[in-house]
Amino acid sequence: MHRLALLLPLALLPACATIVNGSSQTVTVSSTPPAATCTLDRVGERIGAIAATPGSVRIDKSRKDLTVTCSKDGYQTATVTHPSSFSGATFGNFIIGGGVGFIVDASTGANFSYPEDIRLELAQAAPPRGPSISLAPAPDGAPRVMPVSARQ
Repeated sequence: MHRLALLLPLALLPACATIVNGSSQTVTVSSTPPAATCTLDRVGERIGAIAATPGSVRIDKSRKDLTVTCSKDGYQTATVTHPSSFSGATFGNFIIGGGVGFIVDASTGANFSYPEDIRLELAQAAPPRGPSISLAPAPDGAPRVMPVSARQ
């Protein structure tokens, strides 16, 4: 009976990263300029969105890369991809709990994490170009301005 009491705590430890770090995390996205709209995708699936930077969103952890895309009127869209990083808490599974805990952590994504702060720089968009024009002589010989598309 005493042996069972001593082994019971060990049975509760197998999923160290799941217990210590959880299977989700908060990611904060900021941009220059601020007030950009951002989306967070993983393997083509939308997993989060931020209406205006800076902002935070809670996402599930995964071994798959996280892609953040931000846009704002007057600026070029910016995209950055962050791979997940392996969590050291998972190593406790081999020391204390063995392979069972590793399997639990891998299935919940708890043995991976993303950067907590992601920053994107949006470049200012080039000003829109107006219609092309050319000078075409008027019937009386005086120059006039006419859009290129109207020339025959």
